[in-house]
Amino acid sequence: MVSIKDSSIPAEQSPLAVPSVDAIYKTDELLPEYIGNPLIEALPGILPHTEVIKSLRTEPRFDCSERNFSKETRLHCISRIFWQFFQPMEQHIRIWDYLSVCIRQGYIRRNPLNATSAEIANELYAAAMERRKPKYDAGYIPNSVGFAIIGVSGVGKSTSVAAILKMYPQVITHRSYKNRRLDRKQIVWLKIDCSHKGSERGLCLSFLAHIDRLAGTNYYNAYEKRATVDTLLTTMMRVAEAYSLGILFVDELQHLVSGKETGKLLNFFVTLENTIGVPVVLMGTPGALPLLQSDFRSARRCCAHGDIFWNPLQWDKSVRNSEWEMFLRRMWRYQWIRKPPEISPEFISSMYEETQGIEALAVILFILLQEEAMRNETETFAANDVRQTAQKNMKIVQPMLNALRSGDARKIARYSDIISVFVEEFRTQHAAGHEAGISEEKARKSAPFSSQAKIVSDYMTEMGIPPEDAEKYAVRALKANPDMKPLAVLRKAVLMYDKDNGNCQNEKNPAEENHPEKDTASDIRNASDYGDIKEMQASEQQRQICQQGMKNTGETDE
Repeated sequence: MVSIKDSSIPAEQSPLAVPSVDAIYKTDELLPEYIGNPLIEALPGILPHTEVIKSLRTEPRFDCSERNFSKETRLHCISRIFWQFFQPMEQHIRIWDYLSVCIRQGYIRRNPLNATSAEIANELYAAAMERRKPKYDAGYIPNSVGFAIIGVSGVGKSTSVAAILKMYPQVITHRSYKNRRLDRKQIVWLKIDCSHKGSERGLCLSFLAHIDRLAGTNYYNAYEKRATVDTLLTTMMRVAEAYSLGILFVDELQHLVSGKETGKLLNFFVTLENTIGVPVVLMGTPGALPLLQSDFRSARRCCAHGDIFWNPLQWDKSVRNSEWEMFLRRMWRYQWIRKPPEISPEFISSMYEETQGIEALAVILFILLQEEAMRNETETFAANDVRQTAQKNMKIVQPMLNALRSGDARKIARYSDIISVFVEEFRTQHAAGHEAGISEEKARKSAPFSSQAKIVSDYMTEMGIPPEDAEKYAVRALKANPDMKPLAVLRKAVLMYDKDNGNCQNEKNPAEENHPEKDTASDIRNASDYGDIKEMQASEQQRQICQQGMKNTGETDE
């Protein structure tokens, strides 16, 4: 048998960015087919669900005495909920089980001590050197296949998967096994995101860049400039085998829908499982469904374990102790206002109505309610404040929430990215320590140009403007005002449309002049956009188009 060429793996070029752990082999409570495989014996034990829940749950630091701090300091305390609160649900346990099974089953036929593993490695190396696709034994049946996770933005897919993966070491270094030399780095898991451009080549290079970070290699620089997609795919397969990759997560799959070589990439994922048995987990919003369903092989492989449609938390007032109610009750204890209200059925109902069960939005709205209570010095809030706060501070996500309320799958898929941009803006604001000017500028720059244009055009379409015009004027307004917030860009885009179509109104809303928007120095959000929206609303009233559309954007008279 031909030996594995040492030159097939580039020499390490830089120190590891992710710390590696030395392998410790345990056979306690292992299945017979797992014993004798160092890749499996080095993994953490299979935990009972009670231990998984305990390990996943995180709670923010909280002390009732902190309610005596100043308003400015307590605003920082509230942000702990966003970063430190995580409540495991049934879906998390399901993903944990799938992950646990996939990794171990995938390693069964990849035991580095067996001849089969060496034969695969040699074939992958030969294919790379000869610039051809690797051949594999048609009778080879991998022990594991991946699965798919599909859900709207904000339900916690990526956050949950990241928390679950952290329970496994990412890199394990093997030196010897039962007095036998075993010089190998094992990359247990790898998670990469598809870029907003939907580039297959970009995804391949991202994979290699992650490997460089984990293994100290230099693949990215070696292949970045001239390598074709086919060459990159072959290299990825060889690297995955060389480092005993346990499972590959590919997130934001919906960005690949418009890619030119998407079919080639999906075939690669299937081949990765068929050839060396690396399970692939595909994750994305409902916008990724056409991609998966267009290829029967890919769809079959993704649902081999049962695909996971991660819907927002459901709530039925007739059902006691639902996951939605449990989630809210757990979060409700973290209040830094001085007159914290007790949770009630009215709160549970109103919070659900304004967030539609999306956990990320529920956390944000709960934070906003406390911030408003501090700013208006009431130090408390009531159930009827929930809708008012949501309509005032969560305008961007209203089209998505309306789509969820309608139950129309096409609308939900269309607006799914809105949640991502809104959450990213909110996250950036709080990471900047509530410094409004700096944080909002970072938030605007963090959102991709195409995503911001889509938000603006979707709003305009909801207002009754033809889709082709909405897209055209959204792009024009954003190019002319790249540093403005989405709502300000929306105003400019609508005014441009009005002007070009003979509907321009230069008069300001008298109500705005008589009752100017208050904006105090202690307010952590700049309220100037609300005045802009009112001016735009006045223009809308003049030309009498779609009052219902304005209602859908969440505008209210203040």
